[in-house]
Amino acid sequence: MKKEYLFLIFIVIILYLLYLILDYKYKEYKINNHIELIEQNNEKMRIEIQNNKETLEYINTKAYKNKVLKEEQSMKNKGEVVIFITNEDDYNKFSKNQVNETQVEPEIKQIQDSMDIYQKWMYFLFKKDVR
Repeated sequence: MKKEYLFLIFIVIILYLLYLILDYKYKEYKINNHIELIEQNNEKMRIEIQNNKETLEYINTKAYKNKVLKEEQSMKNKGEVVIFITNEDDYNKFSKNQVNETQVEPEIKQIQDSMDIYQKWMYFLFKKDVR
């Protein structure tokens, strides 16, 4: 009978030691994953800080300040001619809108010129030409 109890005690001790080993390995795994995550975040932050430093250095240059003054506040040096270079999308955005507005207005004015007051009201309210 003593041998059976002794055997059960050894099994319990072995199971407890296995539990301790597995618990230690799990905690070690979690800690290592957390350390890797922090290292990745630190690397991302280093890159972001470096980019921000480069941007700040560029913003603090006289060339950038001069560019901003010329573009936004129309400041220029004596005898200097400023040429603004834009990309095609910005140019088309402004040029197409102006062309469309100028084309629509004369047509409306031509239609309205030959109408009397009643016909103009009908045109504006119901978009109907009753001439």
